[in-house]
Amino acid sequence: MQIQVEIDSGRPVFISANADDFGAIFAAMDSGDQVEVLRAMVKHMKPHPTQWDFISIDLELSDNLEIRDTLRRVLFP
Repeated sequence: MQIQVEIDSGRPVFISANADDFGAIFAAMDSGDQVEVLRAMVKHMKPHPTQWDFISIDLELSDNLEIRDTLRRVLFP
């Protein structure tokens, strides 16, 4: 699964993808590509190190505890 965009005209192109769309694409990748996506995320976050703090804080919210716990369990057993 991939995101493919073809532009055949000079008109504006609007692309819409939500978090669930990105998650579905990520889930369909093989593990090597998934690691490359994680590598790219870390690379592009380097200019924004404080954002990791905000993500960490948001993962402590009650609505996000399952996500936090799952990530800990599967990535850092």
